[in-house]
Amino acid sequence: MTPIRKIIYHASRTEFARYFWAGSLTFLTDILVLVLLTEVAGINYLWSNLVAVSVGMVMSYLLCVKWVFVERRYNKVVFEFSLFVLTSIICLFLNEALLWLLVEFGKTHYLVAKIIVTAIVFVVNFGIKKIVLFRR
Repeated sequence: MTPIRKIIYHASRTEFARYFWAGSLTFLTDILVLVLLTEVAGINYLWSNLVAVSVGMVMSYLLCVKWVFVERRYNKVVFEFSLFVLTSIICLFLNEALLWLLVEFGKTHYLVAKIIVTAIVFVVNFGIKKIVLFRR
């Protein structure tokens, strides 16, 4: 087995590791949408962030149910997705509030603030989703 294949194999062995990789892909999509809407379209960073996080929410759900979590608490997709969205909305409010605080009061560039906020919300989001949705 090549060194890269070993890294990929071991990185995909735990739920948290898979969540990290899924979150990384979601973050790249999130940041791309944020930059495009803010820099190219000229939309305020908070509105851009709202759209970017929403796109990431759908992407995250698909990755979580198809790859990240082994066990699912609910068999009904509509109910499960509704709970997923609800937990994501909680994290969205946290995301928006922390982003606003860092930019407006911390005088941090919105992209630097986004990276800091994402790290915080990543851990909170994993815990909430694991407890509420993906544990029997």
